[in-house]
This record gives sequence, structure tokens and C-alpha cells, in this order.
Amino acid sequence: MFRAIFKMLGGFTLRCPNCRGESMLRNYYVFKPNCSKCTFKYLVDEGDFWGGVVYSYTFAGVSGLFVAFLLDTFSPLGWRTILYASAGAAIASILLFFPFAKSLWVYTLFLTRGQYEEYRVKKPPGDPE
Repeated sequence: MFRAIFKMLGGFTLRCPNCRGESMLRNYYVFKPNCSKCTFKYLVDEGDFWGGVVYSYTFAGVSGLFVAFLLDTFSPLGWRTILYASAGAAIASILLFFPFAKSLWVYTLFLTRGQYEEYRVKKPPGDPE
């Protein structure tokens, strides 16, 4: 149980979940299709990226609620200002933490089904390894 939790926290490193060698990112928002060292595919199915979106929206909701709670508790601002501030925090959270949310989703997929053969890149026949 604790081992799985610590492996999931490895998603914040943005490294390959299989070999932990290279970064999964091409740039801040674009992921590579697979690891060039161990040939592990990050997202096999077409809909696999939706898990990262769900994680990202969850982070956004939690950060928006957290900002709203802090402002409501410790400031004399009105409800409209608190609403706009919490919406701004949620949008900023989506923009800043989306690569980490997608990486956490890749780690979730790796822990649940990463041992299967479809996650390995197929070598062309006759290709020396």
C-alpha cells in the first residue's frame, strides 16, 4: 500500500514510470509518446489522456475551494470578490499543474496495467537490438 503511494508520488518528477530515466515532456504541455530508453508507451489508448484532465480539474476544484475558504475566513472581502479570486485560482491551477496531473495519470496507468505487452513499443522485424 505505502509502496504504491510512494510510486504515485513519483509522478511529480515528470520522469518515465518504468525506468525513471528521462523526462516525459517535450515542452511544458506536450508529452512524448514513449520513453526512448526503455520504449515504454505513456498513453496506449486514445482516451487515456482524460484521466489527466480529471486529475487536473480535481486539483483546480480543491485549490479554488481552498482560496475561497482562506479569503472568507481571514479577509473582509465581499462574496463577489471571493468568487472571482477562487475562480482565478482554479484556472491558474489548471494551467500550472496540468503536466503533473497528466504525469500522475501515467503513473496510475503504469501501476494498474503497465506490465502488459501493449505498453512496449514494437520493434520492426529484422531490427537489431
